[in-house]
Amino acid sequence: MNNVIGVKKSLTLSVLLSTALTISSSIDLADERQCRLFSGHRPEEQEKAFQCLEEHAKQGDIRAQYLVSTMYNSGHGVEKDEYNAYKWCRQAAEEGLLEAQFQLGLMYLNGEGITPDDDEAIKWLWAAADRGYPQASEVLQFIFSDDFGLGC
Repeated sequence: MNNVIGVKKSLTLSVLLSTALTISSSIDLADERQCRLFSGHRPEEQEKAFQCLEEHAKQGDIRAQYLVSTMYNSGHGVEKDEYNAYKWCRQAAEEGLLEAQFQLGLMYLNGEGITPDDDEAIKWLWAAADRGYPQASEVLQFIFSDDFGLGC
């Protein structure tokens, strides 16, 4: 029975994560004035964008930290690396970036770059939901439903 729940949980989380990545990848990268980014263009342009964003991320720019995380997660402009995606996302989430808090919750839920941890997932999703992030509320509702297996 636990194996069935695990498979169901894994498949559902893959769908949820895919949805979240679609949301996060739709961020208008052109708004990052300091880095003149090119989303979806030639690989060398994405690499330049990544390098520029990474410099800003290292200087403490939480928006850049989150965008670096999404680039590591997707493999755009840099080799895909789930641990570095987690690391940069965590930094931005701890600084209070709403999108990062949501994404970090999903990372903990799905074990992307980190060992799965339902308690940490709920903590970060709750933080995002509490600040008005509607997708976080939807994921929490699903987590506490009977379909997920943590239902109350």
